[in-house]
Amino acid sequence: MNIALQIVFYVLVAYAVICMVYYLAQEKFIFIPFKYGKSFKYKLATEFEEVFITTPYKGTINAIIFEKPDPQGVILYLHGNTGSLNRWALMAEELTHFNYTIMAIDFRGYGKSKGPLKEEFLHADAQACWDYLEDRFPELPRSIYGRSLGTGMAVKLASANAPNRLILETPFFSLLDVAQFYFPFLPIKLLLRYEFRSDKYISSVICPILILHGTKDRIVPYHSALKLFQAAGAEKDIQMVTIVGGKHNNLNAYPLFHEKLAQFLEQ
Repeated sequence: MNIALQIVFYVLVAYAVICMVYYLAQEKFIFIPFKYGKSFKYKLATEFEEVFITTPYKGTINAIIFEKPDPQGVILYLHGNTGSLNRWALMAEELTHFNYTIMAIDFRGYGKSKGPLKEEFLHADAQACWDYLEDRFPELPRSIYGRSLGTGMAVKLASANAPNRLILETPFFSLLDVAQFYFPFLPIKLLLRYEFRSDKYISSVICPILILHGTKDRIVPYHSALKLFQAAGAEKDIQMVTIVGGKHNNLNAYPLFHEKLAQFLEQ
C-alpha cells in the first residue's frame, strides 16, 4: 500500500471512529444531569410541594409545585439540559411573581427522577405530567414553558393538547438542526437518536406562542430559533422577542425579557 492510500485509509478509520464515538456517547453531550437521592431536601425561598408522578416506560418523575392563592393560571415548566430541579426550580420560582402556580419537573435521569432514557419516553413523561396538571387544576388556564432542551418537549406537547399559552426560551428549530450546525462534517441524520423535531409540530400549535432568544447565544444559535418562528406560519399568533447581545443563560438579566414575558402572561 503506497503512502497516499495509507493516508486515506487512516483518515477513513479515524472518521469512522469519530462517528462511532458520537453515536455511542451522544447522551453524554445532550443530557447533563445532576442526580440526587430521594431523601435530598430542596432549599427554596418560596413554599413548595414535592410530588412524584408515575409515567409510562418505567418512569417516575419528580416535580416541585409552587402553588399561589387565586392564581391567573398554572404553568408546566420544562427546563434545560444541564443540572436538575435544585438549580432550575429557582428559575421556575421567578414565574410565581406573575401570579401563576408553577409545576417544574425533572426529566428521567435528572435529580430524583428515574427511568430508561429515550426521546419517545421523554415525550411520554411530558404528557403524563400535563395530564396530572389537568387533573389537579381543572379550573385554571394551563400553559407550557420550555427552556432550551425543554422546548423540544414543550412544542410537541402543545401541539397534542390545548394549552392557553406556549413560552419558548432559547428554542431550536430541531436538535438535529443544532447538531448539524456544530458537526457539519458528520452524517448527523444517521447518527442522532434524539432529534426533537419542533419544526414538525410548531405549525400544529393553536395557542399564542412567545419565543425569547438572544443574538449572542453560543449554545443554540439565534438563527435556529428564527427558523422555528418562520416555520410556525404567518397566520399564527406568535411573537419572537430578539434580545440583542443576549446569551444562552442570561436572558433574565435583560429588562426586555421581563417586560415581554409579563405582557404575554398578563394579556
